[in-house]
Amino acid sequence: MTIALVGRRLTASGYIGRMRGYFAEMLPLPRHLLEAALIYLGIALFARDVHHVQPPLLSRYTVIGVWSVFSVWLILRLMDELKDRDIDRQLFPERPLPAGRVLEADIRLSLVAAIAVYLLASLAAGRAFWTALVVLGYMTLMFRLFFVPDLLRRSLMLSLVTHTPILPLMILQGFAIFAAESGLGLSGLAWSLVVPYVIMVWSVHAAWEFARKIRRPADETDYVTYSSVLGPARAVWLAAATQMVTVTAALYLFVVLRLSWPYLALVVFAFALMAWTYHRFLRTDDPRFRRLRPYAEVFALSVLAAQVGEFAWRLSGR
Repeated sequence: MTIALVGRRLTASGYIGRMRGYFAEMLPLPRHLLEAALIYLGIALFARDVHHVQPPLLSRYTVIGVWSVFSVWLILRLMDELKDRDIDRQLFPERPLPAGRVLEADIRLSLVAAIAVYLLASLAAGRAFWTALVVLGYMTLMFRLFFVPDLLRRSLMLSLVTHTPILPLMILQGFAIFAAESGLGLSGLAWSLVVPYVIMVWSVHAAWEFARKIRRPADETDYVTYSSVLGPARAVWLAAATQMVTVTAALYLFVVLRLSWPYLALVVFAFALMAWTYHRFLRTDDPRFRRLRPYAEVFALSVLAAQVGEFAWRLSGR
């Protein structure tokens, strides 16, 4: 690739313009940056509270933590774009890559850049760099479909089992960044409280993953969804049960840490809203409930906001 060609691709009408359109469709940056901030700030505030340490919240570690969470989503999105390009050509020809609005070379260049920035940022987090390598290594295995691509493509449930660990690994990386900043080390973390917190945040995102792949029978296509494998009712119960794990973990933290009633009320209300949404999805033809993904996103943001608000309030009172 010549320097002139690289230069042309970096013009607003070239690479940058194409990727701006790609992100607008496939990974809206403002929303994902907001959610990344909520996840890491929730981790940092929770960890400060339970470990009784007060490193500054606004620090380079906070920037690294937010970027670490966002980078995992960015890298996975770009990897999925390459991994699923043949399937997308058949089932989703309107998406940016099969439609030609972005080039495969654009995706590959962006993926290399995202990995490089992720590693450089992790280098600035001290010992958390090594756990970042673990996260990146697992993402690489996902990209390679664990070297059994035909088996995983035939089984949605096997893909679920092999891909699910990336979520807790991402959350644990946040705790590793906090540990590096506070000088506690991983062995110094209060794992009896950290583990329920990881389960809570993991289940929020696992439920979103289930919800986005649940459709009514009339909306099913050749694309494999949880509703096509399990049936709509069982798929909904799977998503609801996963969100019940979220509520249970939140209840455990509420009791053990003596959290405030508004904290628990927000989580329970968000789940009640989801339960009503599931009922409408299964029992009515209301087009407003045709897709469960937006409601699962509201549930996730509500739970994450509850963590940030509760632990910020507790720390402010000390």
